[in-house]
Amino acid sequence: VTENPVKPETFSFSYSDQKSLYEMISSQKSKIDTSHIFHKGVKLETYNAVTLADVDITYKNLKNNTIIKEYNIRNSDFSAKDKLPDYEWTITNETAVINGYKCKKATTKKAFVPTTAWFTEEIPINDGPFEFWGLPGLIIKVELGGYSTITLETIKITSENSEIKEPQHKNTQVTLDNFYSSIEAYLEGTSPINKYK
Repeated sequence: VTENPVKPETFSFSYSDQKSLYEMISSQKSKIDTSHIFHKGVKLETYNAVTLADVDITYKNLKNNTIIKEYNIRNSDFSAKDKLPDYEWTITNETAVINGYKCKKATTKKAFVPTTAWFTEEIPINDGPFEFWGLPGLIIKVELGGYSTITLETIKITSENSEIKEPQHKNTQVTLDNFYSSIEAYLEGTSPINKYK
């Protein structure tokens, strides 16, 4: 537990006919922490506002090996379209029961941080939340190198074959690498700390 814990973000994950949509449904808009910086030898108290996204969507089409991302932060849109990442999972013998499902552990170093996924063969879908996929069962939980955890808390299986629609892109679609580097550059360029540089 940290002194200023961040409220978890909530997403929905829908899957049908080898397509999935992972979409933010609520967000803590900002977190204000009191911090200090030194500027020209003077210690200054400042507020470091961490702004979270207003739109965060990941769409996957397993049939055509495509991933699409839509992201909006501080009124700026970012769009990506690329091939699905190849995580080269290593499946281990370790098991755990997560939310009532017997899960197996898999690991990869092909994500942006060393990642552990827990998947269940009880639901034979080779997909999962966020950008993760490619295991012989639904990914229930993802541990992102100690930085963050994604868990499917509530799972509802229906016989309805709901259509998963490809999201409309709001900006020029770039590769995933360019997508993330563009967001990082934008946030760095608009940081309040820049006025002290």
